[in-house]
Amino acid sequence: MAGKISFLIAILFVLMITGCGGDKSSSAFSSKGGGVVRTDYSPSEPTSSDAITLKITAVAGEHPEYNWIVNGITVPVSGNKLDPEHFSKNDTVFCSILIGGEEKKKVGPIVIKNSPPRINSLGISPDSPKHGIDLSINANVDDVDRDDVTFLVKWFVNEEEVGSGEALSGSEIKAADQVYAVVRPYDGTDEGLPMNSGFVLVQNSPPEFVSPPPSIEGRTMNYEIEVKDGDGDNFDLSLEQGPSGMRLEGNRLVWEAPELDKDTSVVIKIKARDERGGETNVSFSLDLRKREMQ
Repeated sequence: MAGKISFLIAILFVLMITGCGGDKSSSAFSSKGGGVVRTDYSPSEPTSSDAITLKITAVAGEHPEYNWIVNGITVPVSGNKLDPEHFSKNDTVFCSILIGGEEKKKVGPIVIKNSPPRINSLGISPDSPKHGIDLSINANVDDVDRDDVTFLVKWFVNEEEVGSGEALSGSEIKAADQVYAVVRPYDGTDEGLPMNSGFVLVQNSPPEFVSPPPSIEGRTMNYEIEVKDGDGDNFDLSLEQGPSGMRLEGNRLVWEAPELDKDTSVVIKIKARDERGGETNVSFSLDLRKREMQ
């Protein structure tokens, strides 16, 4: 009886060894078996700009060979590294590992992912803007996949975000503002790393005369001068040239013309100067008729 029990125990032990001794990671071996112990590749999710490197562990004394296949076509690469010149995004890559000319393992499929675009250089145009002049980005970008690239832009004025889009309205800026943009390239699939443009300094805009040339009714002139300053600066007006007796009273040009003994012309020059030193000069020629001056 004891002999039978010992016999049954021995059979059970053999069955346990057979059931538990199989490979738990069958993906490491081909159905043909032998030679290759383990395979891996990096990076784990290659893009169209990454080289794929295959790492294998083989039985001592074996010398693996590699057969790379891209979209079903064998490429002329014999080593364990496949450079990105051999594939593009969305391509499917396999690699057969051979020992002694016999395939022992096939790695793949490896589907190539999109490469995000990359900004090489970035600036703002114009580089010396003034109020009223729209700003735009000037970017040089690379895209390995030759995709159409757009730009996701955030604009900042004096560290405060003021808008988005590839252009910033000139109405958003004034003299002494510091403006910069943070730009991220986008190829329709992935966004690339953001880049800061560096700031540009908004230059002063001199005052601008907006009123029409002065006129005179009879011998009396009471002309209102209209000037605007895009930066909102204060400004002063000065009469640089004019006939005797003509004067400025605030922003009004005042004159009482004398009686004339003949038709004549007078030249009037006025200067507007803002608090930052920006100035604009304007000249008018005023024709006077004797008959109207009596």
